[in-house]
Amino acid sequence: SSTTWTPLCTPAIKMAFGSVAPAATNLVGSCSNGTNASCAPNDHCVAQAGNDGISSLNWGPTANHLVSTNWDGGVRCWEVQESNGQVLATPKAQVNHENNSPVLDSCFSADGSTVFSVGADKAVRMWQLGQSPPNNVPQQIGSHDQPIKSVAFLPATNLVVSGGWDKMLKFWDARQPNPVGTLQLPERCYDLDVRDSLMVVATAGRHIISYNVQGQPQEHQRKESPLKFQSRCIAAFPDTTGYAVGSIEGRVGIH
Repeated sequence: SSTTWTPLCTPAIKMAFGSVAPAATNLVGSCSNGTNASCAPNDHCVAQAGNDGISSLNWGPTANHLVSTNWDGGVRCWEVQESNGQVLATPKAQVNHENNSPVLDSCFSADGSTVFSVGADKAVRMWQLGQSPPNNVPQQIGSHDQPIKSVAFLPATNLVVSGGWDKMLKFWDARQPNPVGTLQLPERCYDLDVRDSLMVVATAGRHIISYNVQGQPQEHQRKESPLKFQSRCIAAFPDTTGYAVGSIEGRVGIH
């Protein structure tokens, strides 16, 4: 069954390292002047956050590494530490997509050593943390015919999956120049998520497709979103029994 939920008020927000900040409408302001414009006193303003909108945030699976992607073309990494109740985010490194094209998503490899990123340059790129790529542009391992909206790592097969506005899912082995598999989508990919053997994909036209990716990817189910408007994001349950989908109308559907 499917249910929808509409938040009626701004909830308390759970911070990193377990503390809870009061509800706030503006959590973090511009960091360009080095000040914290947040109205929540326990927030930490992350330095060197970029010059344009942040399109994604991801925590490393094995360490407190935070990676952001940005419309200014940057992929940035911070090391986050907590001491005596104080949070410190130290900028560690930055790479940029070719021609500073907007970067739309990223993900970590299972061991946390590698970041994969995608964006408007139609490329799937690989950045091994601790290494400086030529011209500070991460290595290209794949491509689509249109901008790429989402990327995820498949721990069961050590493959990278990318979803593009060319209505394609492509599966990549970083050691090979061509995709090891492709799947046609009914519409443009707007978001995807992977948890263990479950992959869920939200596309234009309010389509939601789930796949079993334990081995060779197999379509499990195809449904229409329970929400009335365009899907914006999708997340699989940690126990892989379902998913949540959010839309531009500000509602969340649970299946």
